[in-house]
Amino acid sequence: MPPTVPSIDFKPFICGSASDRLRIASEIDEALSSVGFIQLHNHGIEQHKVDACFQWSQRLFALSESEKASIRPCSPSYNHGYSGVGDEKIRDCICMKESFDCGNPEDHERHNCWPTEDLLPGFRHFTEDFFQDCAYLIHQLLQCLSLALNLSSKDSFGQYHARSLFDLSLIHYPTISLPSGGLIRNPAHSDFGTLTLLFQDSVGGLEIADTSSRSSEGSAKIEEGERFIHVDPRPGTVVVNVGYLLMRWSNGRWKDTVHRVSEPPRWKEQGLQGPNCNDTVDGNSVSIEAVPERYSVAYFSAPDPATVIEALRCCCENQPPKWKPINAGEYLRKKKATIPNTDK
Repeated sequence: MPPTVPSIDFKPFICGSASDRLRIASEIDEALSSVGFIQLHNHGIEQHKVDACFQWSQRLFALSESEKASIRPCSPSYNHGYSGVGDEKIRDCICMKESFDCGNPEDHERHNCWPTEDLLPGFRHFTEDFFQDCAYLIHQLLQCLSLALNLSSKDSFGQYHARSLFDLSLIHYPTISLPSGGLIRNPAHSDFGTLTLLFQDSVGGLEIADTSSRSSEGSAKIEEGERFIHVDPRPGTVVVNVGYLLMRWSNGRWKDTVHRVSEPPRWKEQGLQGPNCNDTVDGNSVSIEAVPERYSVAYFSAPDPATVIEALRCCCENQPPKWKPINAGEYLRKKKATIPNTDK
């Protein structure tokens, strides 16, 4: 039977007893070992803040093209900012999204490109605060995973994420015409770092590879040959998934499950018609079926650059290390450099 993404109440870990914390750590350990994804509720980030983040995202992406162009990264030292539809590619496939990325406001090495206060008053202040809320949740989850493995305080995952060099990404998938044969808005991939948070709107479209038949092939082979399972958006939850470095750190214990963004299932499976949009056919404007726009907020965590990712001893009791040690910073720089971008 294909797996489902487990839903876990995180409140007992945040404010429960020692036995409560251990129970939740065990549940999350099991879920990440079997599926690689969880849906977390009572996660500690207030819903009004999540709602406000989506509202700010809508305002940001409603800016004119010239206004959004003003917040594109303008130099190598400014590596966060706006990215337009088609700027990012995965395996030469265009990602049908635009995004705004920002890093830790306390990081003075990686600068952020912000809209001016005149252009979007209050946006920077809110986004920096929301960044810190997500960072706190990441550190809570790292504590949880450290507890699951019974790691000592000096070896806990949090010690290797002290600088919180994370990335917050506001993402907009514009309305797009629906071709015959379906639509992939963001091709199959796995994330680079340790843990990812994802807040979804109600439109849907996130899919994960069926891990019950998961092969060791790369993302392209998995997209061609594996079944994908829709992850239903659930109000008040955040999706959490494992990245490649955490999978490697755990010696494969936790799965960095391949995932993608496709058309929502109610269009794909039920044959329902979406909204119409105008397109041009033979020089004439026509109304055609379209997939509605989608908003999401992603938060990517990674270890501090000097961290050496080496299989933990506790994850090697029944099998030897599967991979050699690697430097986290070098790995991430190489991976990010392989992402084609039309601005480069």
